[in-house]
Parts: sequence; C-alpha cells; structure tokens
Amino acid sequence: MPISFGSGSEGSGSSLFIRSNLPQNRWWVKTEAGDETIDMLRGIAVDIKNVQFGWLHIDVGVRDWQPWPSPSEKIERPSEVYKQGFEVMCWLSDGREASFSGNSYGLGQFIAKLYNQSEQAPEFATQIPIVQVTSSTPIVIGKGTSYDVGFNISKWINRPENGAEHPEAAEAPVIAPVTAPAETSAPTADVASKKNDFGF
Repeated sequence: MPISFGSGSEGSGSSLFIRSNLPQNRWWVKTEAGDETIDMLRGIAVDIKNVQFGWLHIDVGVRDWQPWPSPSEKIERPSEVYKQGFEVMCWLSDGREASFSGNSYGLGQFIAKLYNQSEQAPEFATQIPIVQVTSSTPIVIGKGTSYDVGFNISKWINRPENGAEHPEAAEAPVIAPVTAPAETSAPTADVASKKNDFGF
C-alpha cells in the first residue's frame, strides 16, 4: 500500500550512519574512524520494505527518535521541535550495515518515492533493492527550497538475516537506466571491519 511523507539518539543498533548533503548531492557514511564517501555507481542496499516512521528531533548534541507503531498509526507528537522522520537499515557495497535516518522534507519524499516504486516490483516481497542516487534538484516548497532526489533501482538482492547471510545478487532486470556501469571487481575492504561478508 502506498505511503506518504509529510513536512513535518540514533535508534538502530548499527555503528555506521548514512548522511547526505542534498544541495551538493553528497552522500557519505559516518564511522568511528571518520567519514567515507559512498560510491553511488555501486549504490546502497536499502531495506525499504521495513522502513520505520516516527517523530525525530535533531539539534546540536541532541537526537531523539520516537517511532510509530506503523505508518498509519502515528503517536502523539512530543512537541513542536519534533518533525516527521524515518529510519531504515541499509548495506554498503562492501557488506557493512549502516542506518539511514532523517527528518527533512527532501529525504522524506525520497524514501516515500522509493517505497512506492519498490512496492510495485515482484521482488519486493522477498528481496531488497540496490539504489543509486543520481541527482538532487532544487524545488520550491511554500516559501522555502527543498530537493527532489533522483534515483535508480539497479537490481535486487536477498536480505541478510542477523548479519550472517551471504546473499547473491538476483538476476533481476534493471528498473531504470543506470547513468554509468558499476565496477565488476569487488571493492577492497578490511574484513575485520564488516558486520557481514557479502557485497555487491
């Protein structure tokens, strides 16, 4: 069923967090060792079927996440400083697990569009999409500016369970054209830094 996203301390157990700068269309993962740029030619695997929505408050030194029971069951907004937000589990191309969350209108619309497009695919029931962010276009919202995030779903893979599975990329057709071919060789990474041992 389609979902929508309004304008309105990290909740996941992951120690890696995906961040973005939409005006620059820059995406990176925050790690204990520092920031790492995400290669969007490879993309990120997004467990969009299990995305969670809720109220998220972000301020200097403050991050409070209050999840809803479901997208259609909102809890009472704690206060005016909270905005509608989301949290979803992702995997990097080297197999590491990372949490992606936010409460901006642009990111919320991106997640809603990704969910609604993914839901139409037959793979949605059992697999997760690999998503390539291709653009970030300024749009006028009321008296302000937001960003429309463009993306491709390049393929689908099996979802790892409890960080122990080693899913293979599915032979699924590309849903949208890819702007550049992905590298065929596996990335070099320190195995000790991974939470699981698969990649794409």
